[in-house]
Amino acid sequence: MYKVLLVDDEPIIVEGLSRSIPWERWNCRVVATANDGTERKNLIEKERPDIVFMDICMPEMNGLQMIAALNSQFPDLEVSVLTGYRDFEYAKEAIRLGVTRFLLKPSNMDELEEAIECMCANLNLAHFSRVFKKQVGVSANEYRNQVLGK
Repeated sequence: MYKVLLVDDEPIIVEGLSRSIPWERWNCRVVATANDGTERKNLIEKERPDIVFMDICMPEMNGLQMIAALNSQFPDLEVSVLTGYRDFEYAKEAIRLGVTRFLLKPSNMDELEEAIECMCANLNLAHFSRVFKKQVGVSANEYRNQVLGK
């Protein structure tokens, strides 16, 4: 089961995401929520979530700074940004940092579910790639390149 962390400085957003999304449909469960940057960092280190939905502008540390700090420590962490800021520079930086989705508030249920679907698919692919590499000795991409002669 994938562990989910929800982070937003607006408690109503966190509560809404936690209660309105049928997390079990994707074999997920919300393990923790946070309302500021310091709390978020501690929870990520403690809970080791697979999926994080986070806002950009929050007290203590903004979401983009947090993603940059987490990328090396948790390379398989799937992150989607959920923000009210429509500034294109935020979106560009989030994409550069490798977020799965950049969603604007208010997001509709279809957008949220598509983001969850994508993050779970990425996690499944990473898992199967690790299993494949363990069994075959090379990653799935390396094997494909060998077969194709690249």
